[in-house]
Amino acid sequence: MRKSFISNLLLLLGTFILLGAFTYRLLITSDIPVSYAIDEAVTLHVLIFISTMLYICGSMIGYRNTIRYTVISVLTLFMVLNIYLFNTDADYFDASYAQIAIVFILHPLLVILINVFVQLKTCLHIDRF
Repeated sequence: MRKSFISNLLLLLGTFILLGAFTYRLLITSDIPVSYAIDEAVTLHVLIFISTMLYICGSMIGYRNTIRYTVISVLTLFMVLNIYLFNTDADYFDASYAQIAIVFILHPLLVILINVFVQLKTCLHIDRF
């Protein structure tokens, strides 16, 4: 009971931080004349890193497979949405924009892969994985 509560709390907190980071990215890269510098990009990367660690810890603490399947499916949808929003034809597309945009594809992919490996470990009953 306690592990399930902590797992759900970490996943919920990771989701809120991820949505906040996504909103922050949309604010930085929107058409509003806000020039972003290295500190905004670092802030965004730190938020995504915190969200990723919360997702990984929350899915590892949870002992139910439904938690991992939910994390995999939600982050897959989020990653597909970000691939769809990844616009390379824009005038403002440069290396700094790519660093901000690609982070929302790579970090969910990392969490998805870790959860898939954990699912394979539990399904195949492998002790050394």
